[in-house]
Parts: sequence; structure tokens; C-alpha cells
Amino acid sequence: MSAFGYSLFGFLLAIAILVAVHEFGHFWVARRLGVKVLKFSIGFGKSLFTWTRKNDPTEYSIGLIPLGGYVKMLDEREGDVLESERNQAFNQKSLSVRSAVVFAGPLFNFLFAIFAIWLVFVTGSDDISPKIGEVMENSIAEKAGFQPGDVLAEVDGKEVKTWGQHQFYMLHQAMKGNLITVSVRNEQAGDRNIKLDFGQLDQGSVSSQPITSQIGIWPPAPAATVTQVVEDSPAQKAGLMPGDTILAMDGGEVVSWVDMATRISKRPGEKIDLSVLRNGNIIDVPVTTNTITLEGVDYGQIGLYRPRLEDTKLRFGPLESLWQSLDYNWRMTVITVRSLGRMLTAQMSSENLSGPITIARLAGQTAESGYSDFLKFLAIISISLGLLNLLPIPVLDGGHLMYFLFEAITGKEPSEKIMIWGQQIGIGLIIMLMVLAFYNDIMRLI
Repeated sequence: MSAFGYSLFGFLLAIAILVAVHEFGHFWVARRLGVKVLKFSIGFGKSLFTWTRKNDPTEYSIGLIPLGGYVKMLDEREGDVLESERNQAFNQKSLSVRSAVVFAGPLFNFLFAIFAIWLVFVTGSDDISPKIGEVMENSIAEKAGFQPGDVLAEVDGKEVKTWGQHQFYMLHQAMKGNLITVSVRNEQAGDRNIKLDFGQLDQGSVSSQPITSQIGIWPPAPAATVTQVVEDSPAQKAGLMPGDTILAMDGGEVVSWVDMATRISKRPGEKIDLSVLRNGNIIDVPVTTNTITLEGVDYGQIGLYRPRLEDTKLRFGPLESLWQSLDYNWRMTVITVRSLGRMLTAQMSSENLSGPITIARLAGQTAESGYSDFLKFLAIISISLGLLNLLPIPVLDGGHLMYFLFEAITGKEPSEKIMIWGQQIGIGLIIMLMVLAFYNDIMRLI
């Protein structure tokens, strides 16, 4: 399957799962609290499949457009209701019941994320051994005292089993500018406790990327062996293939993947002569780099995916996996909220906001790499979907909860005029958000 095929498949599968989870939350709680559900649909538009079940008043449907879903409940504001069924109408239920039904959608997204990460931990997740291979010159990590060959042993007293295990914990501490203690083992330099001061980080540049790379440490670099080539990239046009190993660039030896990538990045729009080992033979492959611009600086790129380095697994027992999942999801939620807050207050670039194109690309990459990565991706998007729906924007679940709060304070529902006005504002805000997300996606592609 092509990269586009994986992206389309992964995106549609992710949307179907997360929408089904969200809408099932509304559906399940509504049914349990005595609200009659008329229709449960995954997808919009014309129904492709529709069915009912014996002694069940709900019509189930799969819609033509697989980009959402809805639960239609009995409601006097949306149609006539028989007197005998008025007690099952949503609008006749108490404020607490209506709030529970609305909140259930985002809640189920959070619960799904916990389940997904629990499943990853209990079955085992591919990861990298926690050994430092490279330390960036003049980086925060180098100034703190990290050295190549150090093995990460503990972070603030938490045992480190793999490279990625405590990334969210450290990122959470970094976003708060905290000081943490990292214990390392090193046969040559000796065991040490290193104080890492995240207060030295420029908070405006802290992103969702692995915090280890943001402070300047990486695991041992892989060889410059091609594993996957980006479609229509300079590398593909030049004829590079999976299995090729790049030995030299313009006669200069290539010692690692990072060495190769660093040198390519410094030559935007230039021709480079590569010496490539293929099937035991050394061949010359000329390639001209693309130019990408990030924050006003031009970088070269030829379109090769970085090789995967997994050499170990992170696995816990069922109960420990639950605790680890709760901690993982809590920190992921806090990081997402902090990031959103920083974007709204201009402390973080809005370029970090992603839209459907980027989500589809990531969905394809994670679906192709395996169920563990795909489940992690689903958990992140599920939490983002839950948080997005809780924003106090009319037309979202958070907007309805905001109206319910108004009703709880004043003792009466907002007027129809206010609700229509709120919907218009809400739709406008969502359109602006989507335009910005699409713009960021397109700029990333360019």
C-alpha cells in the first residue's frame, strides 16, 4: 500500500473509532438515564446502512460522509412528542441528567485513551534502550553534564527502562520550568546525579517534540541506511532505494545517519554526489536537495525517513499498566491544555496546531508502523478531541455545558436569541480554527 493509501486508511479508521467512542458515550449515558434515543449514526449525509434491533427504539446508521456522527434524542424542541413519552424527552430531564449526557462524549474519549495506552503497556511497546549516543554542543544537556555513553537510570527517582518512557513527564516539567534530577550510569565517567534546569529553556520554543532532543541528547545514531523514501522526493527521483547505505557525500565519509542529515540540512538547493553501497556494489548517485524554510532559516532536505531504532520493549503487568496509563494520559492532557493556552496567549507559535492533513499523514505513518504506535496516536487524538469538545464554544459539548451553567445560576434557560447568536459565534470560531489548521498543514507540505 502506498503512503497515501496508508494515510487515507489510517485517517478514516481513526475518525471512525474516535467518533464511535464519543457518540457512544452520549448514547450509553442517555439510555441509562431514561432519555429515548431515536437515532445513533456514525457519519453524516445519506445513510449507507441502517438497521434496528428487536425491542429497541433506536435506529442505527452508517452515513456516507465518515467525518463525524451524532445521537438524535427525543426532544420537544426538535419535534412533536407524544404525551406518554414526555418523561423520556431530553429537554424534560433534570439539569444534572442533561449535563451528564452532554459530558459523557468527552468523558468516553478520555476513557478510551486510558484503555488504549493500558493495552500498549500490557502487550509491550517497542522502544529504544536509554543510552545517550550524542550530546549537542553548547546545549542545555551538555552544560548540565550529560556525556555520550551515559545510560539514563532514574528521572526524579522514577526508574528509566527505555528512552521514551518518561518523555511526557520531562516535557511536563519543562513546560513548568522546573528543576529535575537525572541519575545516569557510565562505566568510564562513573555514576552521577545530574541537575537539569528546565528554567533555562526558552518557553516559547518548547514544543510537543521529544524533550530529549529539545535539550540536546539523542540515542546512538543509526547507520545511514535507507529504510523508506518519501514519494516524489529528490531521493526517489535520484533513484535511492530501501536497503541502500550512504557511505560518503562529495567524497567525505558519512559516519552515521545524523551526520548525513546534518550535512544535507546545511546545503539547501545544492547538488550532492552520494556514494551508495547497494547489493555489495558502490555506485554514485547525484541528488539535488529541496529547500525548506523554518523560522526564516533555509535547510536542505532529500526525503528519507529516519530509520527506526527500537531494540527493546516497555511492558508492565495489568495493574501496573493501568497506573502507568493514568499517569501517561494525565500528563498528556496537561501538556495539551498548556500548549493550547500558550498558543492563545501567543507564548507558543500557532504553527504547532495541526489539521486534518497532518493528522491523516500521522495516522498513515503510525498505522504502517504497527498497532502500538497507532494506539498511541489514537490516544493523543482522543484526548485532543475530548478537550476540544469541552471548550466553551456554542455548538460544541462545552458550549451546551456553558448554557447549563447559566441555567444553574439563573434558574432559567438562555433565550432562543442568545442561543442562535452563540451558535453563529461558535461556528465562526471553529471555521477560523480550521482555516488556521489547514494553513499550517499546507505550509508543512510546501
